[in-house]
Amino acid sequence: MKKIVWDWNGTLFDDLHLCFSCINRLLKNHALDPLPNIDAYRNVFGFPIADYYQRIGFDFEQTPFSVLAQEYMEDYQAKSMHCSLYSDVMDTIEKVEKKKTPQVILSASKKAFLLDQIEQFPLEQHMDGIYGIEDIYAKSKVELAQAYRKQNPWDELWFVGDSVHDYEVAQAIDAHCVLVASGHQAKSTLEKMPTPVVNQLSDSLEYIYERD
Repeated sequence: MKKIVWDWNGTLFDDLHLCFSCINRLLKNHALDPLPNIDAYRNVFGFPIADYYQRIGFDFEQTPFSVLAQEYMEDYQAKSMHCSLYSDVMDTIEKVEKKKTPQVILSASKKAFLLDQIEQFPLEQHMDGIYGIEDIYAKSKVELAQAYRKQNPWDELWFVGDSVHDYEVAQAIDAHCVLVASGHQAKSTLEKMPTPVVNQLSDSLEYIYERD
């Protein structure tokens, strides 16, 4: 059976500009130069998050990553409740449901917080599962995805995300992958991966159902 695994941040949930603002506040609070624009942010963002923080100038000997991550989340969490879904999300989700394809959300976000974000939207009723981690330091989605794969060993999985790491997660669980270029990483970065890259979420269905 075909199943779709959706990434959350930057794929379904449009928090791009908020994340750009939050990381710049964090940089300024630690006397570092802010990123000049969204393109600069999208060109440097990546996983592991700790490596991304070091690329933009944070020194963990001066301020431990755990402290920086906590400061960031304290700024981000309440503000994120004002973010929206990408404009084509509900239409895409409903098309998948009409095809009777099971779909889940899998995120590196802390599970309780992920549920708080999702509850703002009429999404949960369309999902067959919601998976998050219990670690605000966002080390990896791989183990979470592998646990999901073990529950679905024979299914044709499709992982849809907005980052190189999402492609890596898909590879780790033997899933097909489509990357969406409207999220946290630049299209030019995503196109370095040997997998389809689309401009918006709805375009991913052309690949997922191409052979049906």
